[in-house]
Amino acid sequence: MNTLTIDKTKEWTVEDFLLLGETKTPCQLINGELVMSPAPSPNHQRVSRNLFKIIDKSTQGSGELFYAPIDLYIDKRNVFQPDLIYLSEENKKILTERGIEGPADLVVEIISPSNSYTDRNQKKSSYLKFGIREYWIVDPANKTIEIYTPATGGDVPVIYLSESGKVESVTIRNLRFDLEGIF
Repeated sequence: MNTLTIDKTKEWTVEDFLLLGETKTPCQLINGELVMSPAPSPNHQRVSRNLFKIIDKSTQGSGELFYAPIDLYIDKRNVFQPDLIYLSEENKKILTERGIEGPADLVVEIISPSNSYTDRNQKKSSYLKFGIREYWIVDPANKTIEIYTPATGGDVPVIYLSESGKVESVTIRNLRFDLEGIF
């Protein structure tokens, strides 16, 4: 049985990250640090499944929707694995054999207590600087969704809904749904 030892004394790069090969443990490269996490909770997976079905139905025949784990290469120090990621038909050229290598149209992170700070701060800032057209932070515990775009500068969501209301995508024309069906 092989064991993986993480060197916490060095700053990791994409090249180091790629040497890990495929692993059963979800891991991301965040600001040069290798971050590993346990599998998501059943509720997290339920919310992810509900969102996937809705987004996929809205985008049929137009682009491609992926669910975690798939690598999104941000820069030499950051490789994220968002919960959901959508590429429009025009943007599918950034899909490669190793993952997604360019700014996606939509990225969705479903937060949990262990990753809330990272998703709300470090990753949000990186996504928006990178050029992600739309970033969603979905919080199952509070039953909220926040939608950010580069135009907001990352500080103020374009849309913030709690428990109910209509979600409407800024970048996916046909994507509209009731928040109540997600949680």
